[in-house]
Amino acid sequence: MVTRADRKRIGIMTAIALMLCVTAVGSPVSVLQAEEQTVSQVSEEPGQYTVPDGWSEDTSAETETGKIYRYSEKLEEEASSSVTCSYMTTNYMTTEYEQLRDMLTNDIVYSRVNAQISTNAAYTDNKDYLYILTADDASLDYREIFYYVVGDLKCFCAAVKEYRSEADEARSAQRSTPEEVGKQIAAGFTWK
Repeated sequence: MVTRADRKRIGIMTAIALMLCVTAVGSPVSVLQAEEQTVSQVSEEPGQYTVPDGWSEDTSAETETGKIYRYSEKLEEEASSSVTCSYMTTNYMTTEYEQLRDMLTNDIVYSRVNAQISTNAAYTDNKDYLYILTADDASLDYREIFYYVVGDLKCFCAAVKEYRSEADEARSAQRSTPEEVGKQIAAGFTWK
């Protein structure tokens, strides 16, 4: 049963960054690295991640809680795929990831009632827990994928908004899709 305190925490978490966690399925496995040259390494408290070539920070869309990246050639287009990288503090240690996972998973279930939800678990290259959650509502022209890296009393999220047409274009051009870029950012993330 969800208590009032749980609902409050869910609301706060949603308002801060819409960072989502997933239900672990089976044994964690290593995330595959995308085969792209990196152009920039972003280092800020409390961690560091690398943004691949062909993606740039959209400073006009930056939020208080995170940085937004888009295909370099589509920076001016508001309705284009994006990866939002953000941090937040939590009340959970790494060993309590199940409670954090459950709370955030419930948030996605209740906030995206028409979406098909799928989950997965892995480790980052640095052996931190990585939860992957996909919310796919067939009535929309995009889907959302959340890569969530767990730390003690903190988390990092690479939230991907992937437009289906852009993903198809990327596959045709044999370049990484937004989903693959989000996976690469999260897999290479390191805590300071």
